[in-house]
Amino acid sequence: MTLIRVFVSIHVPNTEPMDALRRDLKIAGARASPLEQTHITLRFIGDVDDSKVKRIEDAVRASVAGIGPFHARISGIGAFPNEKRPSVVWVGAEPADILGTIADNLGRELSARRIDYDSKPFKAHVTLARCRDGLGSRRVFEDYAGTAFSEFDCTEVLIMKSVLGPSGAKHTVLAKIPLEGPGQHI
Repeated sequence: MTLIRVFVSIHVPNTEPMDALRRDLKIAGARASPLEQTHITLRFIGDVDDSKVKRIEDAVRASVAGIGPFHARISGIGAFPNEKRPSVVWVGAEPADILGTIADNLGRELSARRIDYDSKPFKAHVTLARCRDGLGSRRVFEDYAGTAFSEFDCTEVLIMKSVLGPSGAKHTVLAKIPLEGPGQHI
């Protein structure tokens, strides 16, 4: 039995429009997430026996059945738990209804296959940075409140392996599941 840390996500391909925000977050005291790891987490599963990856893949396929490719948009800014005491700074992801449907379906499919996952309510977002002691300035929230950062066509969902290390997490794609339903959303 080998435990691996797993999550299900959608890769955000064009991160360049977020460069200025990342720079401003760093100046304000946040630790930015690596550009190549920019993604929308649909469900975080956590540590799981690697023999269950096939069951996770089956759950993802079932959760996206009938959902075709769609146009996604990354815009706005927020924080968990809130902007006054941020520990995570994020940008929003749309369409929240489609992303929420996939996340909800995935939760049901994982449960049906007896795979534990983080069942926090889904919030369509991309994590940009983490803060230990909040931000030195909350102005970043005002400056980027209505900013549209990126748009892309989402054609697949990814199952990712995450290995934690001293310099941060390293992500590896375990499986790509194409969206094959009617593509009316693009």
